[in-house]
Amino acid sequence: MAFSGVFAQKSTIAGKIPATYNDQYIYLLERSGRTPKVLDSARIAKGTFALNYAVKDTVEGYLQVKFRKDDKMIVGYNDLFLTPNDKIRLTVKEGAPDNVLSNIDVTGSPLTSQANEIRAALKSSGERINEIRTQIGKMMNVEPADTTGYAALRAQMNVAMEEQEKVMNEFVEKHPDYFLSLILFRQQLGARVEDSEAAQKAFDKFSKPVKQSSFGLEVQQFIKASASLGINKIAPDFSAATPEGNTLKLSDLRGKYVLLDFWASWCGPCRAENPNVVKAYQRFHDKNFDILGVSLDRPGDTDKWTEAIKKDGLTWHHVSDLKFWNSDIAKLYMVNSIPQNFLLDPDGKIIGMNLRGEALEKALEKVLH
Repeated sequence: MAFSGVFAQKSTIAGKIPATYNDQYIYLLERSGRTPKVLDSARIAKGTFALNYAVKDTVEGYLQVKFRKDDKMIVGYNDLFLTPNDKIRLTVKEGAPDNVLSNIDVTGSPLTSQANEIRAALKSSGERINEIRTQIGKMMNVEPADTTGYAALRAQMNVAMEEQEKVMNEFVEKHPDYFLSLILFRQQLGARVEDSEAAQKAFDKFSKPVKQSSFGLEVQQFIKASASLGINKIAPDFSAATPEGNTLKLSDLRGKYVLLDFWASWCGPCRAENPNVVKAYQRFHDKNFDILGVSLDRPGDTDKWTEAIKKDGLTWHHVSDLKFWNSDIAKLYMVNSIPQNFLLDPDGKIIGMNLRGEALEKALEKVLH
């Protein structure tokens, strides 16, 4: 359970670790935005170490070791949940070759125990998801593109992700007073909440201390921000440069059904999805349907952007500020991963999101008879 506090309160970690790590340093870090924050570090001596930290609230943290020995880089990490006044004791056991801290016993940290519990429950589906992702990654390097094989793998991925989501939902519903439940809930919301009303109702079920934690307040703000991009909301207008150097506004396409499609030339899943978008465009373009592609290509990569447009046959409107993940348009639409899309009606209202594969054509069939 997470409690907000005015003052950071001291906590400790007493650890045992194989003596082979003597004279090396172990670090305790807090996950904070894109750049982790070091809370403390300690030199390992006689197979032990001690770390001290101060936090005002429950935070996600992790242990890390990284050093070179016998011409090999030794790396290890493991997650911990840190709360005020913790008195954690942990023992590092023999770990995996690629993560020497993968096997630890922890006491004095109930949230870490909860995290290990849910990780065990999610292990099977997680391994399956990673396996499918690897297969998709290999497929991206094969030409011509195997769209049938890709669709089959996406279907398998959906099944595995639904299994994982079911386990997560059951855990959250069973433990509304767990800070870990709030973390799982936030993960399920993704880069942007599609149904803000339902998300708010689900958030309201958490216990008061969890909701009033600093992370709880962040989640609440995230839900509110997403509400402006919900179904039946007017899509925020913007203008950006076309490949030809002209300026195009989203509102210039009013009067048509428009797919606002976020992608990039470097994005394998985007390129694999493009044939489905092309198919929908060819089928419905003459029925008052258009597409505006927004590329998240890197600065200076105009040629890669335009080459991908030509190679994939994307014969619709395109814009980009070529700022990669710093794209002003992506930030406006809370886009943190691609491909993503929004379907707009002729008045500029959002009527669909993340329509991939056959889902896009089915959505268009409903509005373009």
